[in-house]
Amino acid sequence: MEKTLSYETPKEHYVADACVVWCYDDRFSGLLGALTKDLKNYDLVKVAGGAKALAGDPSPERNFVLGQITTSLRLHGTKRVVLMLHRDCGAYGGSKQFADPDAEAAFFKDQLAAARDFLKGEVGDLPVDAYFADFDGLFLLS
Repeated sequence: MEKTLSYETPKEHYVADACVVWCYDDRFSGLLGALTKDLKNYDLVKVAGGAKALAGDPSPERNFVLGQITTSLRLHGTKRVVLMLHRDCGAYGGSKQFADPDAEAAFFKDQLAAARDFLKGEVGDLPVDAYFADFDGLFLLS
């Protein structure tokens, strides 16, 4: 093999402050950076639809995302999980699927609650934060 890039990577193992399940829609990458800027280390699960697979019925996608989260817990002693869904998500068909922005936000609130509730049943007492990303910021599900 030929080295194509020199970069010093830390060799020490780490404890992850969070495992972040995020949609790979690049419009929200800046928001991801803002959310994680104060975390020392985090594991990122970046998939189409973000937490969508955790909100639905059993599926290979749900098993994959759950497997990534549990691997983060096992390997890095992860302290919390962060779930994200966002407005105009192509994995859900985009904003055109909804009558108006309020209906879309209400739908994603329900989806986030379902994903969070499912995951809490799988990870016990580990904190799970669920966020809705919009084009003007990030909103924590209460």
